[in-house]
Amino acid sequence: MSIAPLPTPLQDFGGRRFSFYPPIRNLGPNEWLYRRDTWSECVVANARSGEEFCIPRMFLGDVCDVEEAIMVVRLVRELEWRSGSIMALERRVIVMPPPPVEAAAVARRESAAPVVNIRLESKPETRVGKWIGVAAVLGAVALTLVADVVHQTTSRPHADAFRGSHSYLQLGPADNYAATIAKMGLPSRTSTVARGERLVRALTYAPRHYSVILMSSPEGESRYIGTVDLHGRVLDAVRFADGSTADALLRSLPPF
Repeated sequence: MSIAPLPTPLQDFGGRRFSFYPPIRNLGPNEWLYRRDTWSECVVANARSGEEFCIPRMFLGDVCDVEEAIMVVRLVRELEWRSGSIMALERRVIVMPPPPVEAAAVARRESAAPVVNIRLESKPETRVGKWIGVAAVLGAVALTLVADVVHQTTSRPHADAFRGSHSYLQLGPADNYAATIAKMGLPSRTSTVARGERLVRALTYAPRHYSVILMSSPEGESRYIGTVDLHGRVLDAVRFADGSTADALLRSLPPF
């Protein structure tokens, strides 16, 4: 009697579409449908092309528990489509071979200038002044190096903090829920409010102190319209095709 393979979280999706995070390289678009399971793999189909691919079970993580038309499935490793199968992404480092030993020795001999020994008679006072000058130069160089290290150490956290806190600037009106998650990562929490016949969804990133706002279109798909801080102040607002902006709509929303 054959034994059925263990179930995966993808079986609960039924006919719902989902996305992988991070997206699988060399395959797109990032919208998938569950097909079936085997003991070692999960078979999924691309929602656009219908082509089926096998994902090894060991790469599948948990499912993002949010109420959205497109669910998100975490991958424990970054994957790529290569040589007809899906495998872990390999980041290759190209090492340049060293020059031949004989060629390097000849080059050094040809480039070396002749050395002429010159002996100068100098007074003791001249030697003392020379060493004082050398000590002063070495001290100035040391102070410059220490100041440069201190500057880099203090400026790097500020630069990293700026990039992390302003990462919403990479979003645009064409980004839907899946694209927003791919660029920003999973939010701390989600909230939904109704505005007429449309739904406004807030993806709150608590460590960054702001919420990314998506609004559903007449077709039902949510798109990015702007970002507000945790007090409701507008940090970014998109411009619509008619020339108006989402600023007024964002100001009318309650704090998330």
